[in-house]
Amino acid sequence: MHRLEQRITDWRKSMTTDRGIGRETLEELENHLREIIDENLRRGLSESEAFQKAVAQVGSPPAISSEYDKLTKSMWWPIQVAIWLGLSAAIAMAMLLIARFDGKGISLLLGVHVFTVTLGYVSVFLIGGVAICFVCQRCFSEFSPARLESLSRISFIFAGIASGLTVVGMVLGMIWSRAEWGRFWGWDVKEIGSFCVIAWLVFFITAQRSRRLSARGVMLLTIFGNVVVTLAWFGANMVSSVHGYGTPGFLTFVIGTGLNLAFLLIGLAPAGWLRLNKA
Repeated sequence: MHRLEQRITDWRKSMTTDRGIGRETLEELENHLREIIDENLRRGLSESEAFQKAVAQVGSPPAISSEYDKLTKSMWWPIQVAIWLGLSAAIAMAMLLIARFDGKGISLLLGVHVFTVTLGYVSVFLIGGVAICFVCQRCFSEFSPARLESLSRISFIFAGIASGLTVVGMVLGMIWSRAEWGRFWGWDVKEIGSFCVIAWLVFFITAQRSRRLSARGVMLLTIFGNVVVTLAWFGANMVSSVHGYGTPGFLTFVIGTGLNLAFLLIGLAPAGWLRLNKA
């Protein structure tokens, strides 16, 4: 095992000679390399064979650098859709806010609270949707290390936006609650739900930045985020009488939660398990 670690160290040094590969990218590539090596070892290959096959699958430094250059110029279509949906949702909600609220005092405060919380929750759903697309495509073929690193990075950006919006929304809600009901926090089910969403986002961002999770683990965790937000948003609306942000039927709620859990389980399967022509 010591010899294998030395091989990985030498491989890492050779990768750093290529200026197109940054530190974070290199960390993700090493994690991916180790995953492939572990899989090869479980198949009965020797350490040397497992390492050589893993290096061949990850690719050479020039090839990886070229692929990252391409990725910076072309974004995966589900991410593009998520971005456009997010921008469209923000514009539509802003227009609704302007039309519905009078723009004064408590009414404006409540409107901005609803706007930020809803957009924060939607942001979680959008990156969760990208993760579901990731699971579906991975059933037929594995993603390249470059694409995996790109997906991990964009999920971090979405999570940062979602956490910022949700925190602002919760603070504004506390201020509105104080002005309207005389207390900042009343342990309402929606308040608890928003706190759980923020706690999950903090956990997700911390896990993603610590590099303890693989890129696949990061994407699967975003699908679990869909479940957390579904319970905190729609689940809370079904049992709370306080102003709502949209409440689906019970059957829709159960089906939506079940589908997210199903995709989470499917994502645990090996890559390409539905591919017809397997090597």
